[in-house]
Amino acid sequence: MSEEKTIGKNFTTGELIRFVSAPIVTRLALNLLQTLDDGLFLSRYVGHNALAAFSIGMPLFMIVGAISDLFGGVSVYCSTRMGEGKNKEARGAFTTVAISMTAVGTAMILVMILFMDPIIRLMGATDILFPYVKTFFSIGMWYMPLNMLSFLFSRFYVPAGKPQYSMLTMILSTICNFFFDWLFIVKLQLGMAGTAYANLIANVVSVVFGLVFFSSKSCEIGFGKPQGDIWELHKECFSLGLPQFMTSVALSMNSYIANRVLLNVGGEECVSAYTIVNNIQFMLLGCLFGFSGSVCPLVSYAYGERNRAKVRRLIGQIIRLTTGLVIIITAIFILGKQFLLSLYFKVDTLPAIREMATRGMTVAPLGFFTLSYNILTIDVFVALNDNKTSTILTILENVVFANLIMILLPYMFGVDGVWFTLAVSELLTFFFTAYFIYRNRNLEMVA
Repeated sequence: MSEEKTIGKNFTTGELIRFVSAPIVTRLALNLLQTLDDGLFLSRYVGHNALAAFSIGMPLFMIVGAISDLFGGVSVYCSTRMGEGKNKEARGAFTTVAISMTAVGTAMILVMILFMDPIIRLMGATDILFPYVKTFFSIGMWYMPLNMLSFLFSRFYVPAGKPQYSMLTMILSTICNFFFDWLFIVKLQLGMAGTAYANLIANVVSVVFGLVFFSSKSCEIGFGKPQGDIWELHKECFSLGLPQFMTSVALSMNSYIANRVLLNVGGEECVSAYTIVNNIQFMLLGCLFGFSGSVCPLVSYAYGERNRAKVRRLIGQIIRLTTGLVIIITAIFILGKQFLLSLYFKVDTLPAIREMATRGMTVAPLGFFTLSYNILTIDVFVALNDNKTSTILTILENVVFANLIMILLPYMFGVDGVWFTLAVSELLTFFFTAYFIYRNRNLEMVA
């Protein structure tokens, strides 16, 4: 190749920090959009039942995200092809998967129209929460395909050599979401419908931006003519996206189980408190997903080059930067605990909700370090096309340990058991993470 691609550079640590800063901020903005924003307005201006209903409905939208993750394996596929110099094939694969995701998202709307009430009951909505959830679903279902496309575009700004565009997209959509949440909920008092409309508009903005950007011929990857065996392409992309798909499905399952458990041990107030803590927690930890999403294409590119030294150097940089990032996240979480909680509380917030949420915020940081290394390890193995190891770790982390501990600890210790679930399940997973890192320390998968 006569021209080195952006993701093929030999990054110094300083250059890598600058490269990943935009995706990290972008993911933070994305989590702000999906959690803090909606949760804050619902908690302060609609009430704790609306916030609990929002939590009850989230597992379904997490399933939408999981399907996006399954298709999202195309980013690893395309990054590897780019490393091999097959840019035309990468463009065709990107376009094919974008069309497929739109079709699947549209089919999901039809399913929601036909089976909305049974789905809401299946999610665990009580009689009090049912009308809130139905109002949100009735509008929210229409942006499912948009949300999937937005996710796909966000994963490709880095391979396209423009990670800052991902941040720009999310800034625009976040501003829209905040403004329309304020307009629809505070000013027009539309309640749950207001937050659904705000999310719809934000997704439209994100998708339009992506369509314009990837239609340009000047970016390193964008829309192109679909070619080759479509079924084989999807098979390989699904294989690459399977670990993250399983992670998202498991997280949805965890959320569903947590909602059920919390309703049993403390009712709607307990679900509201858990939602507040969970929103703040994953808003900050979302930076790790942004970091992972930006560095793993670099590893995939180096893997496509079969450059073992480059892969080793990148992994060393990733470990150091992960440690620094988690220290910052933990410090913000601990030092800003009262301020972050105050964003959700209003004068008449029930004392029980305040007490439970404060307790949860105290316990949550115990699992941050092990969680971060588990996340990065799983994604790096995906980047190295070692799907077997990634899948095993994903199953252990999000299917076996998380759900088992979520069921056992609350049964033994009540609400406190829920707060300790993350720390215990991630610690158990970390033992296996360390084992697989040691077993693959020589990078035999890189020729």
